[in-house]
Amino acid sequence: MRKLSLLAGILAILGASLLTPAQSQVPAGNGPTVKVGSALAAKAASPTPSPNAKNQSRQTSIGKGATSVKASAPSAFWTDLVDIDDDGTVEDNQFLFDAKRGMLYTYREDDFKCADGKPENGQVLMAIYTKGNQAGMPVGSGWYVVALTAGQCGEKKPGLFGCKFDASGNLKPCGAAVIHEDSGELELAVKKKE
Repeated sequence: MRKLSLLAGILAILGASLLTPAQSQVPAGNGPTVKVGSALAAKAASPTPSPNAKNQSRQTSIGKGATSVKASAPSAFWTDLVDIDDDGTVEDNQFLFDAKRGMLYTYREDDFKCADGKPENGQVLMAIYTKGNQAGMPVGSGWYVVALTAGQCGEKKPGLFGCKFDASGNLKPCGAAVIHEDSGELELAVKKKE
């Protein structure tokens, strides 16, 4: 009996130490928070241009600089006025639907908030998984990245910060971000809470 309780104690300690940063932190530090609104979820269910969409073409990338991603092949591109973050303001958004990956990307220059509530403005790239996505992720889940300049959200150096979110728009892990060119997926370097 004593061996069982000792084993249970060791397993509990190991289990607590094996928690990933993603399970223990949302969001990290002063990182930016971007609301994932209902209009974006609707676009995931139907990744097509609205009747009012403009600039429809086929393109191989979306965004600017660090907040850009390359598609797996020439993909449907358009611009549209959509309230992506449910703040009551319609923003001019770029959309790129990579049907092969099953990902809808959207790019805009918009407001976001630092973790301390301070408002900022910058480049925002989001990706949302659509039906049949290669990653096998739930439709409506995805990620976003924001390019921070030195001083924004308390950051000393410029860099890319991102968060993943579930199909309800709840933030999952957040941290320094890298977008993989080959897959269009996001990798996060998440700091552990101390």
